[in-house]
Amino acid sequence: MDMALWQEYLKILDNLGGTLEKLTEIERTKTAAVGRGDLEGVEACMKQEQVISLSLRGMDQKREKLLAQLGLSGVPLRELEERGPREAHMETRRAVESLRRKYEVFQSASEVARNTLECNLHAIERIQRAQDAPPEEEHPRLADFRV
Repeated sequence: MDMALWQEYLKILDNLGGTLEKLTEIERTKTAAVGRGDLEGVEACMKQEQVISLSLRGMDQKREKLLAQLGLSGVPLRELEERGPREAHMETRRAVESLRRKYEVFQSASEVARNTLECNLHAIERIQRAQDAPPEEEHPRLADFRV
């Protein structure tokens, strides 16, 4: 196996981890913005996420291309340690475990942001329904029960 290609592949995994860290920070910033009711802040975070998602696509394409060159197309991340070169076993393990941890942290932050957004959207919907409802009279009518 070409060690230069393998090192390049491990570098891509590290770059993916760094990108996940950036996304995690954006998710935390978005959660805080939602909590403050800062719509502009939420929109700015969403724009940053879009830019990063494009770079992630590019990294993933590079990763897939390198895997093909290494003869490992379709091999999942969890099997890389077994299939990679023995002399890079520990380095591969470190890269894979680091990427997994960063992905788990990102997933948690993303879940919190999504839940916070959903809760606030439900609150906004309730407010809008209340605003759309016909206004109640200031003095409710009293029923005349005299027969």
